[in-house]
Formats: sequence, structure tokens, C-alpha cells
Amino acid sequence: MRLTLHKKKIAALLLLLGMAFCTWLLLTSRGLDEPLPADLQPSDKTTGFQVPGGSPLQMRLAAYRNNLRQLIRNAEQFPGRPELVVVVQVRGGPGSGLRLQLLAESLQSAGPGATGRLLLVLSMERPCPEAAAGMAAIDFCRVLPLYFPFSLSFYPDEFPGSDPADCPRDLPKESALLRGCTNGEYPDSHGHYREAAFTQDKHHWWWKLHFTWERVREVSGHSGHILFLEEGDYLLPDWLQILRLMEKQCQEEGCHLLSLGGTSTPEPSPDPQHMELSGFVASRHGAAIAMPRETYYQLMGCLAEFCTYDDYNWDWSLQHVSATCLAHPLKVLSARLPRVLTLPARAEEGGMCGRTGPCSNMDAAFQALRAKVWELSAKLFPKTITVTNRQQEVRNPPPMKNGGWGDIRDHTLCQSYARL
Repeated sequence: MRLTLHKKKIAALLLLLGMAFCTWLLLTSRGLDEPLPADLQPSDKTTGFQVPGGSPLQMRLAAYRNNLRQLIRNAEQFPGRPELVVVVQVRGGPGSGLRLQLLAESLQSAGPGATGRLLLVLSMERPCPEAAAGMAAIDFCRVLPLYFPFSLSFYPDEFPGSDPADCPRDLPKESALLRGCTNGEYPDSHGHYREAAFTQDKHHWWWKLHFTWERVREVSGHSGHILFLEEGDYLLPDWLQILRLMEKQCQEEGCHLLSLGGTSTPEPSPDPQHMELSGFVASRHGAAIAMPRETYYQLMGCLAEFCTYDDYNWDWSLQHVSATCLAHPLKVLSARLPRVLTLPARAEEGGMCGRTGPCSNMDAAFQALRAKVWELSAKLFPKTITVTNRQQEVRNPPPMKNGGWGDIRDHTLCQSYARL
């Protein structure tokens, strides 16, 4: 009986999403050039991009409308199809605009000849005027802003946000069943119930992966790799040259992914041209990965494995898929000298910024990054690369499940992205 009731609640959620989608279609059918309601007015009159505002439902509709229109900033200055696509997962909130500003600076280091053919996709998690201002300052490439439509900001009091009827994290299952809270039947592997904030990254990453390859019109027909970054990343100046060399090497090696973020066997003073070929390890390969369309299709074939694995981390879930579902485990070509830095988060590292939260000392973080780039400058821009370590193909499952992903509603929503 409880399972039946729970399925009814899932059906009700999907019905609600369907109603929202239909309402969105009604709004868009009014004509793309008709004025929007006052609380949905664009914040950028040059492209029609809008920071969603108003009620949660109005914000959802604004996000859907934005994702449908896919209005490109700087399209007139940089016409033509993109030859390079970079997707950034932007969490939003205090400090987000400054982190985006630094990332943009590092992207621009590739030079105007390259960035003029770049499509920068910003997949934003929440309405954030600061992030929108940071985006508006990017003038060296085409920019496509998207919104993750299942953001907690759009569902503050219901799934996939925190529903008041959900079970508290540490409530024993027996007590949860007696109380009759919504997800009492579905604690995770450690006996805990879902915390909405911890599920967001995995949902957003999987949705972003699918939407970029399947729904972004600018990417249709794109035959190269797509580089996936996160807010708080900072690329070294030779990132694009290394990416191109790695793409060529990857074709020869038959690998699935490229990683600019590190290797499974880091060295204290790595040679800038040395590469490693190994299996995917979440702790080493979760930052700055580049993926071709063929790998995306293989991952979508393991949709259920990814979406039902009880780990709220997308990278550990990907390692599980590599070890258990794919015909051949993911083979990753990694740079021994990482080409992506993370903004320093501790005072002893030179700044107080990191990936999330306010940037309390942005100047210090900026100077720390510049000092690191200067320190490495003599090692950058190698003319060739060499694979110095090749590991045998091996299935390497995660050592444990981190949990946080036992709720059947998360499984259902995650798998639904492929049908959106």
C-alpha cells in the first residue's frame, strides 16, 4: 500500500511538471517577441536574457522559456558555428560573479583567434544577479546562458527541494514508517534520508550533460570534444593547446575522456608534456573533463545505473558506471601537470574564495592565482605531448557508496532528463 501511494506521489509530481511544461508552451506560443509579464522582464535587453523572478512557478516558467529560446550573447560579433564548446556549471550566490570573472579571464588567455570560435555555455543553478552581471561582462566569445530547471530555488517547498512532509535525515526507518513521512520507505545505504541540497550537483551535472548534447542547437552537429568546467576553476594559459594535442592523442589511444585536472599518480614536479592513460578515478578525474559525443551516447546507455546508484556525487557515480555497466571501462588521458587550478579557499593558500560562498578576499585569491601561473610559465606550451604511463584496462569500482541518493524520486527525476 505504501509503495502504491508513493508511486501515486511520483505520478503527481510528473503531472505537475507536465502542467508547468504546458503552461510554458502557452507562454511561448504568445510569440517570442511579445512582452513578458512584469516579473519576467529581461535583465539584458540586448538578448532577452532574464534573471527569473516572482513566485517559484513564475521562475520555473522563465527558466524554461530561456532554455527554449537559447538567445546567444555576442552572436553578431562572432558569427558562424562554434569550433570549441565549453560548459560551466554555475552554482550562483555571493561571490559567483567574481569567480565567473576570473574563469572568463583564464579562458580568454587562449587568444582572440580561438575564443572567437568559442561557445561558452553557462548552466546556472539559481537566479543570481551577480552571476548575470559577470556573464554580461564577457565580450570575447559567444555566450549561451541556461538555467537548470529543477533547481532548489524553483522548488523551495516541494521535491526536488525540501518538502516539509519528507523524513528528517537521521530519523530511523521504523519511526519514519510510523510517522508516515513521504519517503519513509527509501533511506540511503547508511540509513539516512535525502537532503535536497546534497542531491543538486548530481542532478544538475546529468541534466547539463544531456541538455548540452541533445538540446543546445548550437551544438547540433558538433564533432569535437566538449570541455566541462565548474565555477571556481581557473585554466592555465596553454589550456587550449594542450586540449588540442590531447584530442589528437586520444584518437590514437582509443580513450573516452580527457582530463585537464590531474592524474591518478601525481608528481611533485611533473613534466608539462607528460600524459597518463588510465581508468577513470573520481578523486583525480572529476575536474575539467572533456568528452566526445560517442562517450556521451555510451553513458546514456547506462542511464539507470547512474541514476539509481546510491551516491550523491556525480563523479563517484560515473566511476561506478565505468566499472559495472560499460562494455569497456572509461579510459582517461590525463595531463600530469594539471591545466586547471581551483580558487584558493584558505588564508594560508593566499585567499578566501574557493568554489562556493562569498569571496572575502578576492584580490588575494587573484594574486595567488597569478603567482602560480607565473611560477609555471616556463613549463607551459609544450610543442608535443608524450604518454609516459599506460595502465591496463581495469574495472575499478568505488570503494564505497557515499549515500545521499536512496530516494526513488531522485532516481525517477534523474532518468526523466533523457526524455525531456
